[in-house]
Amino acid sequence: MRLRLTIRPSHAQTSIPLSYEYYLSAAIYQWIELSSPEFSDFLHNKGYSTETLKRSFKHFCFSQLFIEHACVVGEEIHINGGNILWYIGMPIEESLQHLVAGLFEWRECFIGREENKFSIEQVETLPDPIWTQRMKFRTLSPVTVSVPEERNGKLTPRYLKADDPQLSESLRLNVLHRYESLYGELPSDTEFCCTTDAEYIARRGGADRVSKLVTIKKGLPEETKVRGFRCPVTLEGSVELIKLSYDSGLGEKGSMGFGMLEVTT
Repeated sequence: MRLRLTIRPSHAQTSIPLSYEYYLSAAIYQWIELSSPEFSDFLHNKGYSTETLKRSFKHFCFSQLFIEHACVVGEEIHINGGNILWYIGMPIEESLQHLVAGLFEWRECFIGREENKFSIEQVETLPDPIWTQRMKFRTLSPVTVSVPEERNGKLTPRYLKADDPQLSESLRLNVLHRYESLYGELPSDTEFCCTTDAEYIARRGGADRVSKLVTIKKGLPEETKVRGFRCPVTLEGSVELIKLSYDSGLGEKGSMGFGMLEVTT
């Protein structure tokens, strides 16, 4: 399921960090914690895992902020009033119930600094699209997926570009792992293919031009940089896997603000 939040800054002129994703993720955990500290702790520190993988999945994703009046100055976004739209997706009903309960208990959040408060003006539940075996989407946040690569004697992630030949299979394996972590088994139909819009990428000047580097926890000891891409994609194959990609994000790090999709015609 998917929520659309309308939020508004408490001050007429507000500046937030250009890399704000960490603060949005933290707000989601805080709202869930207000409803159930136990479930929030489970989701944040454990998550849903498979028997074969030494990793877990949070199973939620969220969009970038769609700001009505803003401009970028250096490393900050200057917001000059108006409403802001923010989308959150979750395939797990328990997660969604706790999130909504927390939202109505504490109808605000902050981004970057505690004085940067935003009030929750409206919370809407959006209807699911009609699911088919071939669907087109635009990205509401960057899509990221990586493959391990040896550098200086150690394995490090190599983030795939929108035109990488390994992209589709890497995304298929990722969504299969996430499905298994959620349902305890693989779906009967494991077909899944992601095709990026080559014409769009060419018009933008190539894969590097649709690439985006996001800094997580900027300025903190845990700071990391993640590279994703923004371009239209077509998903084909299992309806269950397409739906899961929509609900919890396409690719990796949905809970950090990556991989949210919106259906296009």
